[in-house]
Amino acid sequence: MSDETTTPEAVEIPTDAPEPTPTEAPDLGDAGKKAIAAERAARKAAEKAAAELAARVKEFEDASKSEAEKAAARAEAAEKALAEMTQRALRLQVATETGLDPSLHEFLTGSDEESLRSQAEKLKAATASQRATPRPDPTQGAKPNANGPTQLTKADLASMTPAQIDQALTEGRLVDVLAGRA
Repeated sequence: MSDETTTPEAVEIPTDAPEPTPTEAPDLGDAGKKAIAAERAARKAAEKAAAELAARVKEFEDASKSEAEKAAARAEAAEKALAEMTQRALRLQVATETGLDPSLHEFLTGSDEESLRSQAEKLKAATASQRATPRPDPTQGAKPNANGPTQLTKADLASMTPAQIDQALTEGRLVDVLAGRA
């Protein structure tokens, strides 16, 4: 056997000519008629075997095509994933270099570095005003001296006489000290 695999070609046998039956050949005798019948049976078996082998070759060709197609699909998917990862890395690099918060890189949609930088600068400018530290609102929260008398501290009590402490208690100036807040 050789190492090369050859594809058998389909054998065409004309089927439009009628096959003579063993009884139509009177000159051959019984032995000749048996030989012709055996030859015809062998020919039919060979045709059947050739058709089966051609079908198997076709199956192998189709199988190898599908493997090649699968490999091509895997290669295409890998190339697409590589392109996406490269683009993502470029967006992150541009975001970092321009001082943009890296979590905002997904909003950069340019296809080249120049357009990504332009978008990053615009996005950085748009979000800069939102990142400023908020100023306290004076209308919110507790206000000193807003509700009642000024509260005394423990240090104030240390320098007071008992009569002054009684008066401060009556005026409600010891509420924080008694509650443990001062």
